[in-house]
Formats: sequence, C-alpha cells, structure tokens
Amino acid sequence: MRSTTFTTAGILPAERYEAWRERPWPSAARMFHTDKPSGEFHSHTQSYKLGNIIMNDTRMTGQTYGRTAQLIRSDGFDGVMISVYLSGRFHGETAVGSYKGGRGAVMFKDSSAPSIHSSSNARFINLMFNREDIQRLVPSIDRLQGFVMTGKDAAPLVQQVAKYLTHLPNAADESAAKAGEELTGTILSVLNSTGEMSLSEEAHFSLLQTEVRWIIQQRYREADLDVARIAALARVSRATLYRAFADEVGISAYVTRIRVQMAATALADPQDKRLISEIALSVGFDQMSNFNRVFRRFFNCTPRDWRARFRQVRASA
Repeated sequence: MRSTTFTTAGILPAERYEAWRERPWPSAARMFHTDKPSGEFHSHTQSYKLGNIIMNDTRMTGQTYGRTAQLIRSDGFDGVMISVYLSGRFHGETAVGSYKGGRGAVMFKDSSAPSIHSSSNARFINLMFNREDIQRLVPSIDRLQGFVMTGKDAAPLVQQVAKYLTHLPNAADESAAKAGEELTGTILSVLNSTGEMSLSEEAHFSLLQTEVRWIIQQRYREADLDVARIAALARVSRATLYRAFADEVGISAYVTRIRVQMAATALADPQDKRLISEIALSVGFDQMSNFNRVFRRFFNCTPRDWRARFRQVRASA
C-alpha cells in the first residue's frame, strides 16, 4: 500500500494529492485559503490509498481554512470529502447554511463549492472520492454539502475508520483496496439508513453484495449454504441476487473460494492436527472427491501435498 507523511504550515498544496489521484492538476495550485494562525501551529497528515479512496489521517491545531470561488476555478479539484472526527470540534459556513460538530461526527464536503471551515485541536480522517465515483452511487451527493451526521447515524463509519487506523500502516495493497470497498459500503449504508439520500441501483446492489459476503463469511461452514438459502437470509429474491453479482464470478463460486481458502489456511497451520477429511468437512465440503478437485484447481496440488509443503518449510527453518 502506498502511503506518505508530511507536515504543513497551514496550506495544503494540491500537488500532494497528485500522486494518489493521478490527475494532471497544476503544480502551483492551492486547495485551501488559510488564515494566519495566532500562536504556534502544526498539522501532520498520514495518507493512504485505499482503492478508489484517498484516506488522510490529520492532526491539526486550531485553524480556519476555506475553498474560494477563485481557488475552485484555478485548481479544478472537484472531489467529495467525508470527514470523520475522532477528536476536537469544528464549525463552518457554506452557501446553504452553517454547520458544526465534534468528536464522533461525520461531515460531507463538496470541494467544488465555496466554504469556510474552522477546527480546534482536532484529529480527523478525510475520505476523498473522485466525484464520478461517488456520484455513480449517490447521484445527488452535491446536496450533502455541509451535512453533519452524529450519534448512532455516524457510529458505524466512525468505528470502522478507527479500526482501520490500527492496521493500515502494515496493510498490503490488496487489503487496502478491500478496506476502501468496505468503507464505501458503510458510507452507503449510513446514508441509506438516515433517509437523507436516494441511492442509485448500483449502490443498492453494492449494499446487497456487502451483506451477502458477510452472510457467506459467517456461514460458509454449513454444507447446505446454497444460492436459495443465501437469498432467503438476505431477504431478496434469487433473481435480485443474481443481478447484484452479475459482474462478479458468481455467488456459488464465491462460497467455494472462501471454503477452499479457509481449508488451505488450516492445512498450512502446523498446530492443526486434524485429518484432511475433518478440515474439509469443517469448511463446508461434504464430499472429499469434490474437495480434492476444487483444491487442486485453486492451488495446483493436492491438499496432502499442500500440507506437506508447509511442514517441510517449518522443518528447514
């Protein structure tokens, strides 16, 4: 996963984000106009690329900064930012009114619209989206300028962001991309639960995909977990389920992949002394012939050879 750390004296240059977004912004552009701080000031940001999301973990002393019409015209940055506040307080003004919040709040900001924002000794996480990415899922996302969620509405996203911060520095690119997908799903879920936004069909399918994956991860051990049962657990028709997964490998294939990956993990564990047949049964395979065939297709070897390979590695270490 690509990440960077930088400290700034109050103005965040747009070129800091150019490497992440891979867009040709002018190198001299400035994203924010800032007031000169009174007294000592510092701002420290750690940035992560989570698939299509840029996540900035920022700690900042009191500061006021804004997006002016001139800046918007000159830098061309039109992303959508969702800020998750872990500490401190904030308030600001947009064309549609004022807003305020504090620890545990989630705020939506449209960088293509003028605004002025103040925060005090805050730690906040900015989730930055390309407009076309988020607008495809939430067509009226621009209406959320200055919208603040708090309490139970904001809690799922706040908790998920806080959890990711503990392991993101050591996460692999694949894990980081998955985290971005999960964060997007949570954002859609909280917006859907508040009733503030109408989501696109694609967004509803994305929510369904997230729920179905969770169901499968919890129940893959059950040998009778088939498409009909998954549809019943997700409270949708089989037709809807197939539509939601039309661009993917398929639901049955996803269940199989989860099962065989869990079996491979168990077989590679030197502390796991179970018979291969017991491991196969524990992850949802009720026929050894089917398990052996699927395992060979995924790993190009038999389960017995896979286990032996890891035992040899451990013995030679």
